[in-house]
Amino acid sequence: MAFAPQGNRLVSGSADATIRLWNTTTGACLRVLRGDRPYKGLDITGVTGLTDAQKRILKALGAGEG
Repeated sequence: MAFAPQGNRLVSGSADATIRLWNTTTGACLRVLRGDRPYKGLDITGVTGLTDAQKRILKALGAGEG
């Protein structure tokens, strides 16, 4: 986390690979930034041989089921 010099904005990073910009006066999230998601749209439904951890990683990179 880091505060803007004026103190009215906060930037936070999260384990979900997002960066969020917050208004510290209202508590509102102003923007959510996400990095590249190279597997966006990839359907991994029925894929065999993947561990749960590998599936979670693929989903974090944009893959989905269904």
